[in-house]
Amino acid sequence: MYRVLIVLLAFFSLAATHVVSQSVGQVGDRVVTSREVQISAAIDRVLFPQKEKAQSFDLKLGDPAMVNEVTAVLLEIVVHREADNFSVARVTEDQVQEAMRKVEKAMEGRATWQSLEVSAVELKKFVAQKLSAKEFIRFKTSSMVGVISDSEALAYYEKNRLKFGELSFSGFKENVKSFLGQQQLEERTRAWFEIIKRKYKVRNILAESANNKVGPQ
Repeated sequence: MYRVLIVLLAFFSLAATHVVSQSVGQVGDRVVTSREVQISAAIDRVLFPQKEKAQSFDLKLGDPAMVNEVTAVLLEIVVHREADNFSVARVTEDQVQEAMRKVEKAMEGRATWQSLEVSAVELKKFVAQKLSAKEFIRFKTSSMVGVISDSEALAYYEKNRLKFGELSFSGFKENVKSFLGQQQLEERTRAWFEIIKRKYKVRNILAESANNKVGPQ
C-alpha cells in the first residue's frame, strides 16, 4: 500500500509540472503551440526587457497577455522567413551563443522554465529566429523613414494650434517634424506587417477562439 502511494504521488507530481500545450496559431502549414509562445515570451523578457512596464517570466495559457504574445510570435516567424528569403539580417554564431548563455543564466532555477523542458537545440532555434527577426525589422524600417517637409509640419501645427498655445511654429518645427516622421514610420511598419501576414497565411487561433466565445453583442 505504501509503495502504491509513493507511485501515485510521483505520478501527480509529474503531472503538476507538465505543461499543457495547445495549438494557438498558424503560419501556413506550421502550427504554433502555447508552449512555443511561453518559451519565446520568456526569452524575450531576458534579451529585450521593457523597462517601462513589469513583465512576468511565467506566462500561462489563460493569461490575458497570451493573445498578444501569440501575435508577437506569429509576426516574428513571418519576419524571420522574409529575412531568409532576402538573405539579409544574418546573425552570427557568436551572437546566438552569447544570447543563449544569457537566457540560460537568467532562467536557471526557474520552475516554470524547467517545466517547459527546453532543449539546447530548441533554445538555439528560438534565439536565432528572434535575433534574425529583430535585425530584419531594423533593416526594413530604416528604408521606410521618410522626410517631413516644412509645409507638412506647418499644416499639422495649424490644425492643432490649441496644443501649442501662443508659442510660434518656429519653436516647435523640428519637434513636429520628428513626431510626424515617427508616426509615418509606425504606419508604414504596420502596413508591411499586414502584407507579410497575408503572404504567409497567418492565423491567431487563440484570438479567434476568444472572439467566438464573446460572440455578438
